[in-house]
Amino acid sequence: MPHSSSLASTQSVEEATPTNRFRRSLAVCLVLTAFNVVVVATCAGTLYRATAYDTLEQVGVTLLFAPLLGSLARVWFLTLRSRT
Repeated sequence: MPHSSSLASTQSVEEATPTNRFRRSLAVCLVLTAFNVVVVATCAGTLYRATAYDTLEQVGVTLLFAPLLGSLARVWFLTLRSRT
């Protein structure tokens, strides 16, 4: 019978793992979102003022911020998709 109790405890750990993984991924998403907000808040105004009169430089700055926000969107998408 000791074998059956170890099996029951293993099954309960396996059932809890996806929830723990989701919570960990959600925490990582929240940290990444906070980091991106800080980066955008501190850099966006300065970069806009520096490139205000040159359209090509504004396009370059936009192309720098697009992957930042795109990667954040992808992390959130993968995290929320893994919940179901």
